[in-house]
Amino acid sequence: MRGQTFRSIGKGVGIVLALLVFGLGILLFLAVDWSIDFFGEITIDEIIFHLKVPLQGTDQNTILDFIIRCLIPALMGMFLLALLYLLPRWERRWREKRVQKGLTTLCVVVQGGKHREIRRGLTLIPALPVWIVWLIALVSSGCGLIHACQRYPIIEYIEMQSQNSTWIEEEYVDPDASLLTFPEEKRNLIYIYLESMEASYMSEEDGGFFEEDLIPELTELARENLHFSSLAGTLRGAAQIENTGWTIAGMFAQTAGLPLKMPIDRNTMGEYSSFFPGVTSLGELLEAEGYHNYLMIGSDAVFGGRANYFTQHGNYTIYDYYWALENGKIPEDYYVFWGFEDWRLFEMAKEQLLQIAEQEEPFNFTMLTVDTHFPDGYICPLCQSEHNTSYENALSCSSRQVASFVQWVQQQDFYEDTTIVIAGDHLTMAAEFVETMPEDAERSTYHVIINAAATPVNTENRTFTTLDMFPTTLAALGVEIEGDRLALGTDLFSERETLAEEYGLDVMNQELMRKSEFYNRKLMYGS
Repeated sequence: MRGQTFRSIGKGVGIVLALLVFGLGILLFLAVDWSIDFFGEITIDEIIFHLKVPLQGTDQNTILDFIIRCLIPALMGMFLLALLYLLPRWERRWREKRVQKGLTTLCVVVQGGKHREIRRGLTLIPALPVWIVWLIALVSSGCGLIHACQRYPIIEYIEMQSQNSTWIEEEYVDPDASLLTFPEEKRNLIYIYLESMEASYMSEEDGGFFEEDLIPELTELARENLHFSSLAGTLRGAAQIENTGWTIAGMFAQTAGLPLKMPIDRNTMGEYSSFFPGVTSLGELLEAEGYHNYLMIGSDAVFGGRANYFTQHGNYTIYDYYWALENGKIPEDYYVFWGFEDWRLFEMAKEQLLQIAEQEEPFNFTMLTVDTHFPDGYICPLCQSEHNTSYENALSCSSRQVASFVQWVQQQDFYEDTTIVIAGDHLTMAAEFVETMPEDAERSTYHVIINAAATPVNTENRTFTTLDMFPTTLAALGVEIEGDRLALGTDLFSERETLAEEYGLDVMNQELMRKSEFYNRKLMYGS
């Protein structure tokens, strides 16, 4: 009796596992297509990173879309397979109970030498053997894995991770304070990260890929101020390389001069005592020189590890969605898109900057916009219906708001001693919108430097990446950099070649895709 009980339990556990394998196969198959439709061609490193860091603060629409398109169909598939397995058994038990109670009779007939039971008035449902359930489950998971390998370079990623590269170790320049000479009169810094902002949105005349300039105010800012171009006569900007293509990775690249890599065989970021303790960032270097660092964003700073990074690397004071709630800056329970919209962000920034500027210490005030986030952007009361798509309208609206904010800053007393850097955090992931650009388009992120304290040697025909913004920002503040290079970034004000110019973007991307024991040991864990 006990052996029969154990067998029944074992069979039940086996069926549950088979159903889970079946459901995971469906989920993987659907999630691959969903991720590409929703995010575009994201990298495996980005997927791994977001699986390991806190997802608190994720856009609710993104989660809902994933549940509807992926999770619910997977659960329905599991439910249907479970019914196919269980219904015949439930029917048999029901039939046996009716026979025992005398409510029906059985006929036993012989067909081909085999006995077959027939219940009068109802055809028997054929039972699904356990091995068939497992076969269906394995086929489902196999199809999911094959589909994932077809849509993502998983095999290539595994091969790259099996090869240790010394390239990062050989090219890395430790951003030690001894390499920097700050001016006696330190300048303030306002650094504005623009969500998914590309130079690609400009007209073809300025190096973009649209007949009509979608961001004319930002284009004008780039024309009138300092801008480094990858092609003479245009306003094309920085190339995006491996492991810099999402928000925290883009911010990390521009403040630490490094790609954001996370080995798949490590623990989650939430379990780390610190965020990349071996890295020295812009915030830390400024803090050591008496700066006070601030970060203002319209979403939850915890998302993607942003709070950990900026508090642990520069002791930033953070103004985010929950700060705005707690301080009455937005109505109670207010929540739109990722938190609150950009027009509120700029109004709060003005208020805080006026207070901060009254202090004696220099400041680094960093902002991150959100209204141009994929897939369609956010249309606020300031936006206009001037283009065919919501995303294009959101881009144009952002352009106007940023230009207006810059004009406000330029009217303040503290502007004379303040440098403004405006940069796209990464290329857009709005997949449908990207399809409107040429397939071979050399897309680049937007940037402009306003009121810099240095003069560049050359601003045109520079092949550079967002990593180069790290030392370039310091140089814009009047800081002299011995060797003109920090981390993997090069000071664009100098005449030194960037790593992209020295090696080419293809070589850089290949090397950054490979495993780096130095990166993992020295930078990620600080050992």
